[in-house]
Amino acid sequence: MRAIINGTIYTPLETIPDGVVLVEGATIHAIGARASTPIPRDAEIIDARGQAIVPGLIDLHTYGCLGTSMTAPERIADELPAFARNVARFGVTRFLISPTMGDRQFIANMLIAIGNTIPITRGGAIPLGIHLEGPWLDPEQRGAFPVEVLHAPTMDEAGEYLNATLRNMRISQFSAIVGVTKIATPVAQLRVKQKFLRMVTLAPNLPNALEVARFFQNNGVRVSLGHSNTTYEIARDAINSGAYSLVTHIYNAMSGLHHRNPGVLGAVLSSDEITAMLICDGIHAHPAAVKIFFRALGTDRVILVTDSIPGGGMTEGTFTMLNQSARIVDGVARLENGTIAGSILTLNRAVMNAREFGALSLNDALKMATTNPARALGLGNIGRLETGADADIVVMGDSGNVALTMVAGEIVYRT
Repeated sequence: MRAIINGTIYTPLETIPDGVVLVEGATIHAIGARASTPIPRDAEIIDARGQAIVPGLIDLHTYGCLGTSMTAPERIADELPAFARNVARFGVTRFLISPTMGDRQFIANMLIAIGNTIPITRGGAIPLGIHLEGPWLDPEQRGAFPVEVLHAPTMDEAGEYLNATLRNMRISQFSAIVGVTKIATPVAQLRVKQKFLRMVTLAPNLPNALEVARFFQNNGVRVSLGHSNTTYEIARDAINSGAYSLVTHIYNAMSGLHHRNPGVLGAVLSSDEITAMLICDGIHAHPAAVKIFFRALGTDRVILVTDSIPGGGMTEGTFTMLNQSARIVDGVARLENGTIAGSILTLNRAVMNAREFGALSLNDALKMATTNPARALGLGNIGRLETGADADIVVMGDSGNVALTMVAGEIVYRT
C-alpha cells in the first residue's frame, strides 16, 4: 500500500487540509484528514511536501505534446506510447487522441492503427480512445484544416470509421482503460466489443449531419458541435435534437455572437443543456471572454482542453500540423499564413488559467479538467478522489507545476 501525505487534497468537490490518500493496487483505498485516517505501518510514504493532491487530469481534445503526435499508421505504435508518457509530465492521466487528416482510406488506417495500439499502451497516461475532429467540418470555419480534406459526412463513411476502431477485448483489458478496476476474475476473461472512437466533431449545417450525428449517438459515440459558420437557428436545433452533447473549442471556428445574429456562439450561451470545451490559454479566448463564458454556462458545463499540437508544452520550434508546417511565434502556434494552429497549452496550465481568468476556486477550476470530462464520457470511476475510485492522482504546486503523476496506482512521472 502507498500513502500520499502532507498535502491539501482537492477531491475536487471538497478540500481536505493535511490530507492522506491511501492507494492499494490500482484503486484508492481510503481518503481523509491525517488525524482521522490511519496509515498502515508497512505503507510506502509519498510526501507531497505541502503541495496540492488532485485527481488526474483528463484531456478530451489533443493532437500532440513535446514533439509527438499521431502522424501515420505505421508510426502509431511508437507515437502513441511516447505521447502518453509526455502528457503525464503535465498531470494528464487519461485522454482522447486526435489523428492527423487525409483521405478516407488514410483516416480509416489511422483509426485502425490507434485502435490496435490503445490496449497495449503502458507507462504513461491511459488513452481512452479517439476524438475525430474532421473531416466533417464547415470549410468556412476550417481553422487549420486544409480545405481539400473536408467534406460532408455519409452514413457509409461513418460506419466505416466506427468499425475501424472496433476491438474484441477481455473485460479486464476494457475495464483498465475506461476506469473500472473491480472486476471478478472469471468475469474478467469474458470478451466485449469496445469501440475506441469515442467522440466526433461534426458541423451541423453540412448535408446528412443530423442523420450521422444520431447514428453515432445511438452507437455510444459523443457528437460535438464545432467548426461551423451556421446560423443560430440551425445550431439551436442541433443542440435541441439531443444528438449533440458537446461543443468543440467554444469561441473558435464558429459563427460569433451578434445581437441581431446570435450564431453558433449564441446558441451555446443560451442553452440550458449543452457542455462546451474551452482552450483556456488566454489566446484562443480573451480572459474576459473566458469569465463571461463561465458565468453563462457555470463550471459544471465547461470542459478544459488543450487542442495541443506537437509543440504542446514547448516555447519554440517548427512542427508539422495536419500535414502543414506550423511554427511557434511569440507563444502562439501558427501556420505559414498566420492562422492559429491548435495550441501549445498543457492541461495543468489550463486549470491555473481558468482559476485566474474566472476568479474561481481551485476546486472549480479542477472540476473542469477532471469530473466534467469523465462525466461527458460516462465514466464514473475516474476524475475524482474518493474511496474505490481509480488511483489517478497528481501532486502539483501552487503554480501548477507537476511533481508526481500516478495512473491506476502506478507512478508514471516524478520530479
